[in-house]
Amino acid sequence: MGASAQTVSASFAQSDFFTRYVAPPEPAHPNPVWNISPAIDMVAYHFSWAWILVPSLFASSENANLYFLAIVLGVTLAHRHYGLPYAYLDDSVFHRYRRQLTWFPLACLALLAATPLLLIGEDEGSSLSKVAGAMVFLAVVWNVWHTYLQKFGIMRLYLAKEPADHPKTPGWVDKYFLFCWIPLFFSYLGPTYKSVILDRGADVGPALSLIIEFMEKYETLLVVPSILVAAGGIGLWLWWEWRTQRFRNRARLSAALGTTLASTALFWADPVKAFIAFGFSHAVEYMVFVWGFQRRFYNQPRQHPSLMQQLLKFPRAWYVSFTAILIVLGSLQALYIDDLNEIPFAWMTVGRWYFYYTVYESLVHFYMDGFLWKMRRPEVSGYV
Repeated sequence: MGASAQTVSASFAQSDFFTRYVAPPEPAHPNPVWNISPAIDMVAYHFSWAWILVPSLFASSENANLYFLAIVLGVTLAHRHYGLPYAYLDDSVFHRYRRQLTWFPLACLALLAATPLLLIGEDEGSSLSKVAGAMVFLAVVWNVWHTYLQKFGIMRLYLAKEPADHPKTPGWVDKYFLFCWIPLFFSYLGPTYKSVILDRGADVGPALSLIIEFMEKYETLLVVPSILVAAGGIGLWLWWEWRTQRFRNRARLSAALGTTLASTALFWADPVKAFIAFGFSHAVEYMVFVWGFQRRFYNQPRQHPSLMQQLLKFPRAWYVSFTAILIVLGSLQALYIDDLNEIPFAWMTVGRWYFYYTVYESLVHFYMDGFLWKMRRPEVSGYV
């Protein structure tokens, strides 16, 4: 039975279907339509949120949901470190962005080290503690912006593969399509799930309370316009895609469907589980994109290979070990957070240090992505 299964698996791997739809292409010959391959793009980019959301909707026990959360936090921590080796272990990349890769990360490290001082008088609402709260709120807002911009970048990547003389959907239409749900998030989800949001977001409670109170006060006036904004985003995008592409770009259509289902899951599924699944999708999307980029970027031998290129001579060992270590560390936050919050260390608890590390590391991650992964650069988008 084992030999038979191996034979079937080997036959599938050599089949035309596998080569055409599943296997990543040779690094020197990128796919003319998809970023990597139809199957990988759809599973990792467009519908990876379903990996977590679908099974979690059928999980009734708290332990099962805790394990789902642990997986998501582990993958989230891993993806936020994926760009660091590329930035700091490749001399050419570091020299190109020396200033950006130095001053902002150092500022975040300084703020992290100063966290115990900032939190003095936290219970009394001191001004310094508000600085720490503002950093957490900034990380939350930037995270939402960053997640949607990554999806915007991938959708523009697919469009960049079209011939230069073909008409294309404008960038502002894609942005409107992706961000059109945010007004409805605030006007409907905020007041509807107020207690859940404030319970889960204690570190940004004051800012969230002000926003939700405003939305509660004017909810009847804001919900209908918010629905119209969302409907307008979808309608306008479909109109432009028909006008310019006649719906021929299957990669963009798949990406649009996956993003729409993920965004609307906050309304048709448990919003907490949907939000967690959306974060998981973003992390998987990012890690697969970086892997695909590095397959191409480090494909050609160099006279003086960087440390990053030397590590990627053993891609399975590198990616598996690097990712697994970070996933394990990230999962500890969900599984043992109560225990970590009982262990004192340097004027705070280990749990608090861990939390604020994830805040400042996320800010570094968001900042770095703004210049490392510009889709307009051919070596990043992979269309040449």
